[in-house]
Amino acid sequence: MSEIDYSRASVALYDPVSVNQRTTRYSLHEIGFRDIFQLNTLSELRRIVQDDAPHLIIAETADHEAEVFRLVRAIRSGELSNNPFVALLLTSWRRDADLVRNAIGCGADDLLIRPLSNSFVEDRIRTLIRARKPFIVTSDYIGPDRRRDKERGAGAVKPIEAPNVLKAVVTNDIEALQKAHAWIDEAQRTVEGERLRRLCMRIIVGAEAGMREMKVGRQPAIDLSEFENSARELRARMAKFRSSEASRVAKALVDVSQELREQAGLTHANLSLAKELSMAAYVAYAGDDGMERSQEEMAKAAEALQRRMAAASKRKIQVEGGAPPEAELKRAAN
Repeated sequence: MSEIDYSRASVALYDPVSVNQRTTRYSLHEIGFRDIFQLNTLSELRRIVQDDAPHLIIAETADHEAEVFRLVRAIRSGELSNNPFVALLLTSWRRDADLVRNAIGCGADDLLIRPLSNSFVEDRIRTLIRARKPFIVTSDYIGPDRRRDKERGAGAVKPIEAPNVLKAVVTNDIEALQKAHAWIDEAQRTVEGERLRRLCMRIIVGAEAGMREMKVGRQPAIDLSEFENSARELRARMAKFRSSEASRVAKALVDVSQELREQAGLTHANLSLAKELSMAAYVAYAGDDGMERSQEEMAKAAEALQRRMAAASKRKIQVEGGAPPEAELKRAAN
């Protein structure tokens, strides 16, 4: 690898706490960074991400944790940035399990716990350059692949190589920089296709498991609001492809998902229609081959979800007067 020159890279440094921001900026300057945007508000960070495409983002979670996590998800999904694969670090004084889980779950590359030494910061940034994790895409996550090897069996989500513009810039990799836009576009198409597939699978698997439960006389434990949210996101993503057929199918799917939430709307017929429409939406995007490759994975996921639904129904019966168990749709097709 070529010699690293951090002065070539731009950094967006967001921190509402001025003393923290000065400390982090000092560390970055000592490491070798010079082009540092110092940002005090999330609106400033959004503007910089959209307009200036920094090579590295460092954001403090203090005071606005939920907003920061939403912003990271928006970057990773491509809603906010032209480069959803931008190197992104979060910082915090807290180290409790909830914060760590949410920080990792939003798609950030890493969470740095304060106080930060210069050597620690440089070590984490060098890891992003030399050994960055590949990305995975599920129905509700886009970000680094943190699975253990034993979790990567047959049928598991396949990782993709995330474009690393930070690495190309600091190592002055001219060829990679020249190909950067095409590189990012290709990876974005891969991410978008997998995201669509996972959304369709979430609906198909949930509908199939629900129909199986109805066939044996049980009311399926489906989170119908989440079902509708998945349908709406699918319609929004399908709209980007400007296919009238896909748009019509996606709109019909949203209509059915709304009907499922109405009184007496949770029927076998509506679940069957939702399943067929979701399959048609994905075929309109990827063709028959894409759906055929997913059939076995969907069948296994539907069986697993039905077992969880059956267990939830059994628990509900056993607890007289108890509240309905937590719906299982969110766990489907991830």
